[in-house]
Amino acid sequence: MYKVFNILSVFIRQFCLSNPYAMYFESSVYADIFNIIIGGTILHMLSFFLTSSIYEKGRHPSWLGCALYCINYIFNTALISFLCYNFNKLNLIYIILISFIVNLTIWIVIINLKRRVYSII
Repeated sequence: MYKVFNILSVFIRQFCLSNPYAMYFESSVYADIFNIIIGGTILHMLSFFLTSSIYEKGRHPSWLGCALYCINYIFNTALISFLCYNFNKLNLIYIILISFIVNLTIWIVIINLKRRVYSII
């Protein structure tokens, strides 16, 4: 089951999602290079961070972690794209900082909800 979700996740991330940083570069080549070296790393860290609020290795099946990571990657790509296109006067560093703050806020809310649910059970 994990392999199916992994292949689907890689396909979606590589071929279905647009480059959220494209509007900050004159050439698509530079945007792609930035996305591969820096932007992809940022998206990975944000997605992994948000997934860690829900998924616990050893407690949940591995396919669930893969699916949650893909969902969080899509969310973060959409968030950065939204910020880049709607607030294009902002510096790219501010866009990334805002994305981190949004992710941190969601992470805190999920952790608090998780604690409340576990205290009820």
